[in-house]
Amino acid sequence: MKVSTKYKKLYLRAVQSVLENYMPRNLIFAIDILIVFIAAYFTYFLVSSIRETTFNSFYIPWQIFLILIIQAIIMILSKSYSGIVRFSSLRDAAKQFQVVALCLFTLIIINQFCLIFFEQRFILNETAVVYAITAFPLLFIFRVLIKGTYEIIRRDSPSSRALILGVTHKDVAMASGLIGQRGSLFSIVGFLDNQAKTKRNRIYGLPVYQVNQLNADKKIADAVIVDEDNLKELQKSDTAILSELLDKKLKIYKLPKLQDWMKPTHSDFDRLKEINIEDLLQRSPIKLNNNKLFSIYQDKTIMVTGAAGSIGSEIVRQLIPFKPKRILLIDQAETPLHELSLEVYGKNCVTIFEKIIGNVRDRKRMKQIFESFHPEIVFHAAAYKHVPMMEVNAIEAISVNFCGTQNVAELAVENGVERFILVSTDKAVNPTNIMGATKRSAELFVQYLSNKKDHKTTFGTTRFGNVLGSNGSVVPYFKKQIASGGPLTVTHPDITRYFMTIDEACQLVLEAGAMARGGEIFVFDMGSPVKILDLAYQMIRLSGRIPEKDIQIEFTGLRPGEKLYEELLADEENTTKTHHQKIMIGNATSCFSDQELFTLCEDLRNASGIHNSQKAVSILKKLVPEYKPFKNSHSIELEH
Repeated sequence: MKVSTKYKKLYLRAVQSVLENYMPRNLIFAIDILIVFIAAYFTYFLVSSIRETTFNSFYIPWQIFLILIIQAIIMILSKSYSGIVRFSSLRDAAKQFQVVALCLFTLIIINQFCLIFFEQRFILNETAVVYAITAFPLLFIFRVLIKGTYEIIRRDSPSSRALILGVTHKDVAMASGLIGQRGSLFSIVGFLDNQAKTKRNRIYGLPVYQVNQLNADKKIADAVIVDEDNLKELQKSDTAILSELLDKKLKIYKLPKLQDWMKPTHSDFDRLKEINIEDLLQRSPIKLNNNKLFSIYQDKTIMVTGAAGSIGSEIVRQLIPFKPKRILLIDQAETPLHELSLEVYGKNCVTIFEKIIGNVRDRKRMKQIFESFHPEIVFHAAAYKHVPMMEVNAIEAISVNFCGTQNVAELAVENGVERFILVSTDKAVNPTNIMGATKRSAELFVQYLSNKKDHKTTFGTTRFGNVLGSNGSVVPYFKKQIASGGPLTVTHPDITRYFMTIDEACQLVLEAGAMARGGEIFVFDMGSPVKILDLAYQMIRLSGRIPEKDIQIEFTGLRPGEKLYEELLADEENTTKTHHQKIMIGNATSCFSDQELFTLCEDLRNASGIHNSQKAVSILKKLVPEYKPFKNSHSIELEH
């Protein structure tokens, strides 16, 4: 018995190894021709028996070879052998019926010609009909057997039990595809109806469950599969069901849009992916004015500082479809810049990419770049952004965030750049930390340059909150803590932050850059703020674990310079609407005259140049009077 089981497993493993790779078309064609030969030979044997004529089993009539030739030509022309056999369906049955019927029709036509010109048929009409009746089921049975064998292997191989979320026609079509095509990964065990009542108890013989029937301890399934369109609808109307499924320790997988996964190139469902926190927080897609963006960015030389960072690199990716002539990739980080250059060079586009190692603090180096490449548009994303680290490295934050911006902005004016877009942050609003204050000072300097009328550069500033998945942000930090078994560290139970995805933020940066007219601070609609504690709970659930049971959460207290909540100047009193529903103009102005502002900026640059932290922070407080450091801020105590 043990030996029998062992050989069965070896057989199944061998067959699975063959089936996991698609059978070569030439092999399928050869098997089809063999089946046709068997059908034709059997037909002659059967007709001979009925007519009581002699049939020599060792003699093959020449008519059989003619049938083979005709059938082979029709198969080649119709490519009836080109389908993936293990995914056979009624469509394949129809295809086989067509090629056999066409062969029958051809045989009858040839028979009629032979009867007219030679006064005798080369084959009996009933023989042709019997051949067709025999060949069609044999050709399709071959495909059914292969598919059945694959299904047996699927049942015997380890797989995750999965439910299909939804009972619409599209959901049922998705289930049909998954049942036939993704058996090695998932075994579809039923459907999940997210409506109050279900009208159908079974679909494809599989039960339809309601969410309240699922139990985290006694699992009906391990995963839930939902298509991308359905997921977006749930995000708009019923996010509770996703949280409830996660609470029941079910993993949720998403499938691409229907038109994508129905394509032959995606028939193996390789793009089935587990949802992540970005999917749960994703908002409605952004509509860009592509004609306007093309008119601004096409055939231009564009400089992106901080190009290897999270925001800078995504700006580069978003620019590529608008076909700029050249993109200057500027960063001081060698390895990330190299990785970005490898990525963009593989996109097969007409844009030229220049890898440039440089630090925005180095004015001479920046001047050399401007004079060598003559950029027409500048996206300034280079900055230090980590709040606690900048609190204890104040002079570095001032040097990069303010002086670096000053260098690049002034050189943009001197070299006749058309547009200069500063990437800022919500932390610049009523800042309580060095990082936010330095970004606000950079905004003020950009507005000062914009107010001057002796140049042609159009300045604009974009301001938004935290970006999901960016380098050093809370999401990858939580992922590492979850991978190590926890605990997850949250600074305060009530701390909230605004979040948006990287691609959404950078699309809005490009849109705002195109609509800039001079000195505006563009504020993005960040939606509602998210509690970091809720974010932690969701990420733990996404990992298939239970918060406070499988993974603990610890509160560590607010860090130096950290706020409980961030501000965006996003209310109607402080903003002006634009033609884009997600972009507003913040009414943030300086209380200083241009001359007073210039003097303070020069004093701040000089203090930073001699590395005098105490003096630099003191001037920064004058330049940004709304800067009110928290008592836990240590920046003033530092002096080099």
